[in-house]
Amino acid sequence: MVTPSAANGAQRLRRHEAVVSALLEHGTMSRTELAEITGYSQSSMTSSIRHLIRLGHVIETGRGRSTGGRRRTLLEFDRRSVLLMILSVDAGHMVARQVDLSGTVHVQVRRKLDPEHPQAAVTAAVEALQNAAEAQSTCAIISMPGVVSADGDVSLAPALGASPGRRLQDLVAEISGLHTIGENDVNLLALGESEDGAVRDGDDFGLIYVGDGIGGALVLNGQVRRGATGSAGEIGFLPWSGADGGTLTRAVSGTAVGPLEYDWSVPALSAKAEAIGIESGTTHIVTALEQSDSPDAAILLGQALDAWAYAAIVLTCVVNPGRIVLAGDAATLGPASREALADRVRAGSPSPVDVCYAELGDRAIVSGAIAQVRTAPWIFLPEEDSPHPQSPEPAAPDSERRPGPESMAEPHPNNETPYTNTPHLEGEI
Repeated sequence: MVTPSAANGAQRLRRHEAVVSALLEHGTMSRTELAEITGYSQSSMTSSIRHLIRLGHVIETGRGRSTGGRRRTLLEFDRRSVLLMILSVDAGHMVARQVDLSGTVHVQVRRKLDPEHPQAAVTAAVEALQNAAEAQSTCAIISMPGVVSADGDVSLAPALGASPGRRLQDLVAEISGLHTIGENDVNLLALGESEDGAVRDGDDFGLIYVGDGIGGALVLNGQVRRGATGSAGEIGFLPWSGADGGTLTRAVSGTAVGPLEYDWSVPALSAKAEAIGIESGTTHIVTALEQSDSPDAAILLGQALDAWAYAAIVLTCVVNPGRIVLAGDAATLGPASREALADRVRAGSPSPVDVCYAELGDRAIVSGAIAQVRTAPWIFLPEEDSPHPQSPEPAAPDSERRPGPESMAEPHPNNETPYTNTPHLEGEI
């Protein structure tokens, strides 16, 4: 049974979230503008604004221009008031960052990841970050390689080895005491590129990531599409016959590596290059193939471009996005190879599609995590009279809400996400 107290507490929390999301998305604004965007009346938001000011999340920044009466007080979300812990996997390490919502990284640590015992690296990274940080983190997001369900369960993740037996975000929440969200890493990359990178001006695109694996993300109408079980975009599992018309390979149920990424991930490409006598050393394998005079190197690079283009073409055939973004190691291609890959995608697509390359690199994870928090502000807002609902709640009653536009015409300049140099604490376990 839902008591009146619990219902009122949930309603207040929804108002708090509406105010936070609007200020994070649109920047500085007046109470009148907030009411127009959220649909709540100014009087009903008064307690929420006061509460957020007490918490230190919202500040009054002065007066706006007069429209004939008293000048309006302007409100702004203090992006420094939320310290987000971000955990991600990078080159065999678990990386932990503490980042505020302006994009400033306060501290970063790395711990070696043993795929057979991923929980040890997670524990070590969280504890090291907490010990190094000057202030306690407010909430946490884990950027997970592999299939992440709506409930946060992760599966088919080669970098994490065998199933750890419990959800990693449950482990992080237990160690850190923070509300924790788990999200697919390629989805976060796509969110980051849509916020501050290659597709900041577009709502519909598909992103192809090439690295230790091959993955994809779909953003339609500005929203990441995860699919019924959270596995949308797992294009590494596409069946692949290769450019030479070889035997078609198929995914085996329950395996962690799909046919396409088994053949044409960066580690697979490196192995193929070594087989023809090309060892990259400290040079990236893509660059080594581009710089080689060997005809075999040119053939191998062309086959890799065929495979990566195939993944993009499948997305354009099925979803018809306005743009394809090529990310990860595909973004390290030189100008000639970039154009060759883009030509392959355009030539194989049934309708016109724009092709571009990711701009943010590793910073996209930070930007994407910040975007995730903006759409889920409950992760850092303290609970009041009742636990936060785990599913979307119905809209406020008509007596409290009134129609308003969904967005302002122009975003505030403070919405830009700067990045700063940060001290790194390196080490391995």
